[in-house]
Amino acid sequence: MDKTNPEVMGDIWKIISEDIKNENSYKDVKTYFNKKLLNSLPYLKKLIEITKKELAINHSEEMFKDVELAESILYLGDNCGEIVLDKLFITVLKENYPNLEIYYGVRGKPIVNDVTVEDAKEVKMNEGSQVLSNGDGSLGTELKKTSSEFNKIFNDVHMVICKGQGNYESLINCNIENLYFMFMAKCNMVAKPLNISFKSLFR
Repeated sequence: MDKTNPEVMGDIWKIISEDIKNENSYKDVKTYFNKKLLNSLPYLKKLIEITKKELAINHSEEMFKDVELAESILYLGDNCGEIVLDKLFITVLKENYPNLEIYYGVRGKPIVNDVTVEDAKEVKMNEGSQVLSNGDGSLGTELKKTSSEFNKIFNDVHMVICKGQGNYESLINCNIENLYFMFMAKCNMVAKPLNISFKSLFR
């Protein structure tokens, strides 16, 4: 009971993978959605430009003020497909802040549809950031299990942007400055303590 949901899911996924004798059973699904969103990128860019979505909790102004002051950022990825939108976000950051050093954090082992080094290669994430494996197979970012290299960068960068509910669940009690979460509350267990509605967007 002292484990977070992402950590429990990491243990469950290890048992499943051993049972089905396949450590990366979502590989084809992930490749499909990575390519699908890459091919849809021009449409997605236009969609983003015309869409205005009200966020249930919005700290965007504070976040971008911190971006202006930061020299380095660690952006923690979440799911396949969405990694294409992560790259777009990072590309815009680099266009506006060319001297900004950006790391893109991925899972250290395949788990469900979460992003790994392989996914980062498929979308050429290294074009705008340094891809960084966290060395662990949890469904989030469990700092007690991630590698020493990852933990050093996590603690040394000026700012951390955490994408997805899994990263939120595993880092909610992390006491570092300039830590931002971007996710949709996909269950009431997460939404209720934040006093927001189910499926509300958070940044």
